[in-house]
Amino acid sequence: MRNIYFLILCSPIFFIGVHAMEINNEAKKVIYQYAEIVDSRSFDQLDSIMWPDFSMTGGYDLKGIEGFMGAMDYLVATYSSTMHLIGNIDGSWDGNVYKGKTYCIASHIFEDDGQMKKLDMGIIYEDTLERRDGIVKFVNRNFNLQWQKTDLLNSFE
Repeated sequence: MRNIYFLILCSPIFFIGVHAMEINNEAKKVIYQYAEIVDSRSFDQLDSIMWPDFSMTGGYDLKGIEGFMGAMDYLVATYSSTMHLIGNIDGSWDGNVYKGKTYCIASHIFEDDGQMKKLDMGIIYEDTLERRDGIVKFVNRNFNLQWQKTDLLNSFE
């Protein structure tokens, strides 16, 4: 009988916790899609995660998807591939605005003097996402470079 009373008392907590998790999953889904779109170079999908008034700041001053595409053109011309490993994602919603931090190690593969190299960047993104008409997308992503390191890669031959 005590178990039933315990469940009844805790039911609101379980519901609130599950609801909060679902709401934060909306933001996480968009954050992970960013990494997938950039790494797969599926730039035609950027409008699915960025509002037209999107901006990237912090070492960059990119306005709109067109401005962001300028950076992606440079990325494609400079690096043969990238891989964004998303670590911690921590943030919260205030109404329809999500503010949080995303911790990431971004690896960039390139050739230099006939040798393959990898530039790793430790990044903390400060993210602002908005829900408009039930759809969640980035409004701003502030890029905070914490460290970087370039290493030679082993040959696969």
